Amino acid sequence: MVPRKLTVIFLLAAALISGFPGLADGKVENRSTSEMELRVAIKEIFDSRASALITGADPAPALSCYDTTDRLGLWALEHEKAKLNYTRLWAEKRGVVITEAGSALQIPWMGVYGDTAELVVYQTLKLGYNYPGDPAVNLFGIGTRHWMKLVRKDGKWLIVQDFYTDGLGDNIQALDPVPADGPAVVEPLETPAPEQDGSPGAFDREGAVRYADKYAGLAWGAGNDNNYNPRYRDFNNRGGDCTNFVSQCLGDPEGGKMPMDYIWFYDKKDNSASQAWARAETFGDWLLYTGRGRRVERGTFQELNQPTPKFPKGAVRELQKGDVIGYGERSYSEHLAIVVGSDSRGYPLVNAHNVDRYHCPWDMGFDKDTVFHLYKIK
Repeated sequence: MVPRKLTVIFLLAAALISGFPGLADGKVENRSTSEMELRVAIKEIFDSRASALITGADPAPALSCYDTTDRLGLWALEHEKAKLNYTRLWAEKRGVVITEAGSALQIPWMGVYGDTAELVVYQTLKLGYNYPGDPAVNLFGIGTRHWMKLVRKDGKWLIVQDFYTDGLGDNIQALDPVPADGPAVVEPLETPAPEQDGSPGAFDREGAVRYADKYAGLAWGAGNDNNYNPRYRDFNNRGGDCTNFVSQCLGDPEGGKMPMDYIWFYDKKDNSASQAWARAETFGDWLLYTGRGRRVERGTFQELNQPTPKFPKGAVRELQKGDVIGYGERSYSEHLAIVVGSDSRGYPLVNAHNVDRYHCPWDMGFDKDTVFHLYKIK
């Protein structure tokens, strides 16, 4: 089990990397044969991690590259074990098989000092899953930012530190998240009438999704060369960029075109945002207060996924493209994602920042006790 103190470090690492002195300027120190060897080793490490996520794969190669004589190395190993275990359990409980996994890397900063090294690694991870008997492969992407330290022992580079927040089992609340029980495919209680969106106004749902796909950051599948929209400040090193991203998707002229107001706004002249624009809890309050949205329902995965008389398909399937999901506790959200569609069997998919996600299953990475808030944008 990863100690709570280290869990906090994992959650903060992605934000710290983007603002860490010297880690974002692309500077490379001590260019040498050792550096080239390290780059090869890093690629092998991340490739083995990706391959271990495929259902039924042997995790041993992915877990053999840690220096467990070092306390941080041991904690990094336990973190990776927990991620692999979470992903395996999630696939099993949702009734899917992970069939594809591939990794692409950027190394914006590296320092090699003899047999030790420190570096920043950006990973763009592609994953694919399908349902038994369904040939369709559902592809999604996750992007992560790693602050790593390695040591070379007996000619092999081993990890002694790997701080990062991952979309595969790094829940915002739980120390060791466990996926909730329940399949992704459910049978409706009855055949519902075709859903009609009679909401007046100029909200462009398809535009919001196109924007979300273009600026999903490091996640596989994202456009814009895996970069955020440069017209907005990146809040990853200021508490998180998830709400800023959702607000952009809804309000940017390139996105959903929802008009700003005096509470929910981004000031491009000052490069600053209101709390309702950039803070998850305040965003939810603003939506409800102004009538720009309504909360369809809130509850745990089991409460929102399974059919009920009120929601014959399950409450989460009431959401459309451009709607928003909040993640947190019963009274408020700590994280936001935007709905961008559904997979081959109707399971909702989301895009998000902080941990960058592209067409990711809506509950991936979250705990059985997480409370989800489902917001319908009007």
